[in-house]
Amino acid sequence: MQQRRIEILDSFRFLAIISVILFHYTYRWTPPLSPDNLYPYGGYFGSYFRFGSVGVLFFFIISGFVISYTLENTAGLGSFIKNRFIRLFPPMLLWSTVTYLVCIALDDKYFFPHSHEVKNFLPSLTFISPAIWSLWLKRDFDWLNGSYWSLWVEVQFYLLSAIIFFRNRKNFLRNLLLAAIILCLCSYIPERALRNSQVLHLPKGLISFLSQWIFIKDLFTITHYVCLFTLGVVFQHLFKGVKIKINSITGLSTFFIFFYQLLALENYQLRIIYLVMILIFLCMIYKRSYLFFLDNPLFRRIGVISYSVYLLHENVGILLINKYGGYLGKWSPLSMPIVVVLVIVLAEISYRFYEVKVGRLLKKWLNKRKSPANEAVMKKVVS
Repeated sequence: MQQRRIEILDSFRFLAIISVILFHYTYRWTPPLSPDNLYPYGGYFGSYFRFGSVGVLFFFIISGFVISYTLENTAGLGSFIKNRFIRLFPPMLLWSTVTYLVCIALDDKYFFPHSHEVKNFLPSLTFISPAIWSLWLKRDFDWLNGSYWSLWVEVQFYLLSAIIFFRNRKNFLRNLLLAAIILCLCSYIPERALRNSQVLHLPKGLISFLSQWIFIKDLFTITHYVCLFTLGVVFQHLFKGVKIKINSITGLSTFFIFFYQLLALENYQLRIIYLVMILIFLCMIYKRSYLFFLDNPLFRRIGVISYSVYLLHENVGILLINKYGGYLGKWSPLSMPIVVVLVIVLAEISYRFYEVKVGRLLKKWLNKRKSPANEAVMKKVVS
């Protein structure tokens, strides 16, 4: 089924990716977050972009919206998984390899030691947390690139939302909201109980059980971010004209999710940014004209290629800035925007000449391999 692209979401992706880049290129790799200052321009940009990492949270809301929209235009669970694989895997394979090779060539001081180890391709290419691979294979694994952690969260939401959707399309939003609340409570209650175990006089057996539960829960990090994805799904339903009654299960659950996420944020600055993100989506739905400044072809294009930008930018970009930015002398701060442009150009080349073409080939190959037996197996999963 042909999907109509919602272009304003690409501009949202631009806002998310540019904030993450500015965070990594100006604040992340300097004290207090890093033992060493890897920027030749030191603290030139100050701490203006210290909250830029919340761009990832904005990505999660966008993903919730997009996945809800995608599910409605997908025939079944098998097709959904296939399409997600086609979209996610080829860029990850390319940029993981590039990151590894660049780190081998340039990272002589081992700023990114995990990027030097071939074994760390395993969690990156499977999108599964290194902690799970470490637990299973009894070896220490890590992400090849620290930024890849969010892909594990994304994949968990894809599976959760797809199973709920294809099990009951009609009540998808209500059921997802209830599932999100359960996940939140399964995280919050054990943590609070363990934190106050002495006050509550919990028996040792229960404390041990709660500790093991929290360990398992932390392997599946969706519990920390499910509210953001779910709000994206709510926005998608509002966008297409669904009326949500405030006093209904869906309405009350939405308010719970909204306020739970608000209170879960660490400080008032993050809460203000969170409210701004919510406001941007509400403007998109009800006052589109207020977002006129995002109707920019360049913003939209960077949004389209933002996945590759995200996969490439951190380790490679930081090494380029660290290695060559100093050659600009007092103009070393210019190395930051130069590398930003370079990363965007490389991502554009990848999208045009690699991702689209490889995606078509994979789709053609996977469609040839599809059989009625395989489809029957997929249907049983959600029946």
